[in-house]
Formats: sequence, C-alpha cells, structure tokens
Amino acid sequence: MMLIKSVLYLCGPVSVILISACSSHVPPEIRQNLEDSPSIAQVHQAADSYLSKKVRWGGVILNIENKQNASWLTILAYPLNDIGKPQDSGLSTGRFITIIDEFLEPTVYSRDRKITLIGNLLRTETIKVGEFPYKYPVVQAEQHYLWSSDPELTAPDYPPYWWYDPWYNPYYPWHHPYHPYY
Repeated sequence: MMLIKSVLYLCGPVSVILISACSSHVPPEIRQNLEDSPSIAQVHQAADSYLSKKVRWGGVILNIENKQNASWLTILAYPLNDIGKPQDSGLSTGRFITIIDEFLEPTVYSRDRKITLIGNLLRTETIKVGEFPYKYPVVQAEQHYLWSSDPELTAPDYPPYWWYDPWYNPYYPWHHPYHPYY
C-alpha cells in the first residue's frame, strides 16, 4: 500500500513536468540555432558578402511602419538565448530593419516588445538616427515570433504566502487542535 502511494505521489509531478515541456508555443524554426547565421557586426563590416544569407536575429521593437503591402519593423538587436528569446542584457548588438509581408497591428507589435525572426538579408540602408547616419541591415522575414509581454508570465514564481507561516503543515488538516488561529 505504501509503495502504491509513493508511486502516485511521484507520477503527478513527473507528468506535469513532461506535459509542460512538450507544450512550447515557440516554433521549432525559431528555437533552433542557425549554424551559419552571420551576426549584425559581421554584416556591418562586409554586407555584400552576406546578401541573401539566412539570419536568425531578435531584439526589441523600436518602431513599426505599415506600408501598402508590408510592415517594416525597426529592431534594436540583442543576443538570443537557447530557445531564441532576446536577452535584455543592456548590450545591444546593433539595429536592423525587417520587412514582414502582412499588416501588423501597431498596438500589438508595439515599442519594447521582444521579437525573433528568421529571414534573408536583402540589403543595407543608411538612415539617420538623430543626426548620425546608421547603416541598417534589411531582412525579409520568412517567420517571426512575438514574445509575450504579460508580466505574470515572466514574473518569478514565488511560493504561496502560507508556506512562510511557521504553523503551516501540509500533512495536517487546517482544523488541527494546535493551530494558533483555531
């Protein structure tokens, strides 16, 4: 009987972990690292040698412009973690523009939202940032992923408040005779 109870207690947490591990909504193309993807610094140094090269870049949206047939996003690039999410480390790797061939709602694709994309490097364009001429790599996006901006999903998961109660014991019912509140 004891063995059955211990197996049942282990099966619950293990099944929750397995189910949550399989339920990632991030597309596999975004999660997988591209082996020969050049960095933005490499493209700035020799843009012509990387034209038509497939890149996997991500960062924070700075601006969105909806044109007649596409949306243009200006992105401040950050390094990507293991699953392709931009890491807000404070050390940007540069800026780039991506073209997505559909209308993107500006309130959804708003400033400071994180995005990761895969696409082909088309060209570079020089646009002024303030008064400084900046060379933007332009990427035609094949696939993109907008990361959640819900603070509840990104907040640390703290234990419930009653775990800090010195009288709390999960193995006794709340109506225990020595509980100080009863």
